[in-house]
Amino acid sequence: MSRRICTVIAVTIALAAWGAGAALAAEEQLPSKSDPSCVKCHPAYEKTPNLFAGRLVDVAAKSKSLQLQIGKENEVIFFDDATVLKNATEYKTIDKNEAVRITYAKKDGKNYAKEVEVKKGLQVPKEKLMEADELAKLVAQGPEKGKYVLIDSRPKENYDQGHIPTAKAIPHFAFDNLKDKVLPQDKDILQIYYCAGYT
Repeated sequence: MSRRICTVIAVTIALAAWGAGAALAAEEQLPSKSDPSCVKCHPAYEKTPNLFAGRLVDVAAKSKSLQLQIGKENEVIFFDDATVLKNATEYKTIDKNEAVRITYAKKDGKNYAKEVEVKKGLQVPKEKLMEADELAKLVAQGPEKGKYVLIDSRPKENYDQGHIPTAKAIPHFAFDNLKDKVLPQDKDILQIYYCAGYT
């Protein structure tokens, strides 16, 4: 008799766990919303469920919420003690207009952040930056005479739409796979990288 009771309890627990798992799986497939400026470099964002990507408008400490601008719309996402914050020590230290990526879930009918990742601006030492006129002179000479290789690190579709003459495409996410095929073995050749920001 006790064996049957144990079996019934085990089956009931398994069914309950399966039901909870099914509900959780359904809850986890929420639509993504990404600002067009984010999608330019991260095209996969549009197809990644449970993702918001945009620019920070404001943080409300009292209501524990973030306001994110995505295109022309603003989204409100709540956070709690379980939310993981990356690249910032506190929410109030995140600069307004900073790019932010949030993975989220629904809780009590609201969007709650599971993870908030702040995209910090790239800090490049001044001496490693190149002015546009310097680059133009090198491009006019060509890679062999100018002893340089120019790398476009934007996504391939951006490169295909237009790029600086003589540039070779190595999208930043494919760098490890392409570097040995594209980069010169001669370490004296100047390597110049550009994306949608610094060069």
